[in-house]
Amino acid sequence: MMTKRAWPFIFPLALAGLTATPALAVNFTTYRAVYDLEPARIQQGTAAQPIDGKVAYEVSGSECAGFTIDSDYTTRYTDGENGGVRTVNTLSNTFESSDSLELDVSQTQTVNKDVTDDTKITAKRPAANTEVQGEQQGTKKQHFTLGPDVLFPTAHQKKLVSEAMAGQTRDVSLVYDGSDGSKLFKVVTFIGKKREPGTYAPDMANPDAQSLKSLASWPFQLGYYDTANPDAETPDFQATFNMYENGVSTEMLFDYGSFSMRGKLSHFETLEPKTCDGSGTAPKAVAQ
Repeated sequence: MMTKRAWPFIFPLALAGLTATPALAVNFTTYRAVYDLEPARIQQGTAAQPIDGKVAYEVSGSECAGFTIDSDYTTRYTDGENGGVRTVNTLSNTFESSDSLELDVSQTQTVNKDVTDDTKITAKRPAANTEVQGEQQGTKKQHFTLGPDVLFPTAHQKKLVSEAMAGQTRDVSLVYDGSDGSKLFKVVTFIGKKREPGTYAPDMANPDAQSLKSLASWPFQLGYYDTANPDAETPDFQATFNMYENGVSTEMLFDYGSFSMRGKLSHFETLEPKTCDGSGTAPKAVAQ
């Protein structure tokens, strides 16, 4: 059965002071993308086996107005209980402020169109390097506190790209993305060798990725470890992908342990960024 961590939140925001590595200029684009999913590996004996899926993903906003991320993630599974097909859909809307002091997440999950989870989370810190106060409403309700060293997901992504540009090969960060209540992850990232513009063959062979050919990219592998289980030797979830310097990811692989899913870019278009007063919003992403 698909967990709530259906789609890793990987998108842009500000970095200042998050790492000892000198922060390099990182300019992210606003865009809309669709990825087709297919099983890459299924462990023998897995009850609910993935068939296929699709992700529609949109990043709107700007560096000064903050970024909003809308995702629509759908996966179909064989139902181990009755031999039918089970469709799991997760709709998510996430806003992260440009100063990385606030994260707002709304997420609804359905199984065969029946709502199984409906959650809204607000996490705020009064200033940089201070504790985060979080509140969850919806299916579950709770208040929680996170430490001052926690990164929100957009700040984390920008940190990784900056480190890649500086030639770093490994990062360890505490990340809170609001995808699973108050759950906090230690994310261990390995960064591969820089791919010069136009040299990553899978994307250059994909007509939908041609607008990215003038940009450099890097291979990233992220392992998400639940901080509630500090002795865990294997991550709860792994994501491997090629990410460009403008924040766009392609050729993804999501590993859930008992199975993994491969995502291929099937549609991509850039969007106009919002102005600093927040105007100029783009339409919501819808799975095609």
